[in-house]
Amino acid sequence: MSSQPTTATATATAADSDRDNRASTFHFLPQGALIQEFKVAGLNMVQGFPEARFYQTHNTPYFGETIGRTTNRIKGAKIENLNGKTYHLAANNGPNSLHGGQKGWGKNEFEGPKAVNRNGKEGVEFRYVSEDGEEGYPGTVECRVCYTAGMEGGKTVLEAEWEVEFVGAECDETVVGVTNH
Repeated sequence: MSSQPTTATATATAADSDRDNRASTFHFLPQGALIQEFKVAGLNMVQGFPEARFYQTHNTPYFGETIGRTTNRIKGAKIENLNGKTYHLAANNGPNSLHGGQKGWGKNEFEGPKAVNRNGKEGVEFRYVSEDGEEGYPGTVECRVCYTAGMEGGKTVLEAEWEVEFVGAECDETVVGVTNH
């Protein structure tokens, strides 16, 4: 894996060289720890944009983004009866909060990429700290996103793993639900 200031690239070469000599490549961006490209045999398997700047202004479908702090719609953009309080969230889907709010995690810059090795596979890791009160959510949490690439049964495999840790002491409970679009 090699990294550049705005992208991270991983390469895995097919084990069955008779079938396909071309390598599989992956490109990730620190913004939202998003998957920008996953090419197998020269074909891109993910929808996205050719340049990082378009993800800030044109990505209403959330292509490749890490979705958080929550993954769905929260009715009325509020969480009631958590820590004995009601939390008012950023509304961005009519009166509701969708995918974490106005920016969510997908429009924020994650730290990384950092080269890692997990279970014998090369990968990249991104980190993001969501502070207490961001988009209205209680508590400070750290999200780690790790992508690993390798070969399994002669096929290229890209694995994604999300870890979220409650690192703040501002409250006892919070709401978290993470995925990738």
